[in-house]
Amino acid sequence: MDQGVIENLKRLYRKQLLRHLLLSGDKSVQSIIDVYSKTTLKDCCYMIAESWSSVRQSTLRSSWNNILARRELSATSGASDPGEVVEEVLFNLNTLSLSGECQKADIEAWLACDSGNPGFQMLDDDEIAESVLNLEDEMDEDFGIQEAQVACPHERAFRCLEVALERLEWQEECHPVKLLNLKSILDLAAKKRTASLKQTTITEFFKEK
Repeated sequence: MDQGVIENLKRLYRKQLLRHLLLSGDKSVQSIIDVYSKTTLKDCCYMIAESWSSVRQSTLRSSWNNILARRELSATSGASDPGEVVEEVLFNLNTLSLSGECQKADIEAWLACDSGNPGFQMLDDDEIAESVLNLEDEMDEDFGIQEAQVACPHERAFRCLEVALERLEWQEECHPVKLLNLKSILDLAAKKRTASLKQTTITEFFKEK
């Protein structure tokens, strides 16, 4: 992927991360630290997906133009303005009275803290073999943890989604497309709930698997 697009995505991701920390707890510093320590890989996946959806089409178009040699455009043209992101982050901190001694230069340094990182690590053969073996061990451990976890009951999932949809319908900033997406998830939960409540007949036990 073009480095300009990657840099833009990283900047948007950090903004999403800060937004996640500020909205998930109260205004205390300790609360934000607690939320950060409990942030899971799944939370990060959601944030990176939302960040990717915020990348402007002009940014992606410019990177493709460079690849296809149609015209000489910088991959950063059309990208979100770094100054705009900095101002937005600083505004959010000031709104919650959390800026403290944090200055504009501190935010700029944080957003660009790994600008020199190519995004990958150079490994020799031994290091590659070791990383693969460690990955297999981690996958085995994760599989055991997943087996021990109990899934959320279908009835509870349906009720929670129902309340969430009812709540969001009254929010002016909620886009209709998002409501439709949530409604489709609610319908799926309703089907699973109905299937779980369906009584198993005696013939079901004799069906070939």
